[in-house]
Formats: sequence, C-alpha cells, structure tokens
Amino acid sequence: MRPLADYHTHTRWSHASGSIEDNLRAAEEMGLRELGIAEHGPNLLFVGVPRRRWFRLRRAVAATPGINTRLLFNIEANIISLDGELDIPSEVVEALDMVLVGLHPRIVPRGLPDWWAYYPRRYMALFSRRQRHLLYDSFTQAVVRCVERNPVDIVVHPGYGLPIDSRELARACARRGTRMEINCRHTAESAGDIQRAAQIPELEFVIGSDAHSPQAVGKFEAGFRLVQGLGIERERVVNVDWQDNSH
Repeated sequence: MRPLADYHTHTRWSHASGSIEDNLRAAEEMGLRELGIAEHGPNLLFVGVPRRRWFRLRRAVAATPGINTRLLFNIEANIISLDGELDIPSEVVEALDMVLVGLHPRIVPRGLPDWWAYYPRRYMALFSRRQRHLLYDSFTQAVVRCVERNPVDIVVHPGYGLPIDSRELARACARRGTRMEINCRHTAESAGDIQRAAQIPELEFVIGSDAHSPQAVGKFEAGFRLVQGLGIERERVVNVDWQDNSH
C-alpha cells in the first residue's frame, strides 16, 4: 500500500507548523506524485486565510517547484449558507487546482438564517429532538447543494463536526463525480459516515492526511485501517497504489 497523492495538507499560512517547502520535501521523500496545499477558506474563525492573501499564496505555491512531486494550489473552502454557498469568490476558484469543501462548525455564516442554523439551533439541538432533526436536514441539504452548484473535487471529513445524511451526500457526489475524503485525523469520528457513504457503489474516495505538520504528510495508516475495517473495495480509493508493499 503506497500513497500516490495527498491533496489535503496545511502549512503556516493557516494554522499548521511547517512551510510549503517543508511539506513538499516530506512528499518528495515519500515519493508522492502530487501534493495539495489546501489552506482554510477565509470564513473559518481564527485560522482562515483572508481573501487578500490568496493570490500571494498562489504565487508562493507556484514558486515552489517539486522535483518528482507536483505541487497543487488547493483550498479547503467552507460552506457558509444553507444554500451551499462557499466562502471563496469565482476568481479564486478559477485559479485553483482542486476545490476541497468542508462543513465546519466555527465559521462566519453568510446571513441571519444561516447564522441561526450554525449557532442557536446547534445549541437548541442539545435539548430538543425536533431541533436535532431540523439541524440534520438543514446541513445535509447545505452540503448537497454545495456539491450540486459548485465545482467540488473532494468533500473532506464528511460528518465531522456537524451531522449529515452521508448517504444522500454520497449520491450527490457520485452524480457529480465528486470524491469523498477518508480523513486520517478524524477517522474515529467520521467512520460511521464513511461506512454509510460506501453503500453508494458509484462513489469514489480519496485518503487525506489533513496534515498539520510536515511529519504527517502522506501518513495514511489510519485511512488504510479504516478502508480495510469497513471492507471498502480498494479500487474505489483512487490515490493509493494497493499493490505496492513498500509501506
């Protein structure tokens, strides 16, 4: 089992410990074909990269060529409305190599109805079954609409942080050719969602390290264990060479 690409890594541009060069060096040492620098979108509280810095980040990625590893300018965008709106403008989307999307609980929502769902309703749901159902339906529709309305390549850590119907999301991803991430930082929390999503046979997966340090780049062991434990067909995980026994 050998990782071929890690599309989801972070650097000091957001809230991780290494530089772009550090992550690339780690990827080269592992023999990765591709490495994604996927910093957080601007509406993630405290750690999102402000919009004014995105084109500086793109230049920094472009100025860091790999020898055997292709470096990708990605983003981990946030869903900021129940209509599936992203926190990145179209001109940034057009400059990206890949669009990764995450449903995160600590964001700046677009408007008042979205703020109500992200904050008051989440706390009301701790005490009300009806509010839990409303929350579940709202966030499921938000991420499904996001996939249907945006050029999303990968949905990261599905179900982590906010509850969703991962089977409904998987159907939308399969229709659109969007892949779902098996996230190595959050395997325990998202295992149930991955298991339910895997029931949609047309869905494809990628494993992502979600590395917050260079030492974690390409470290897919937790993802390998989850794939094997859930009995997911290996050919559905597209960024791993399962025949290579060097790792």
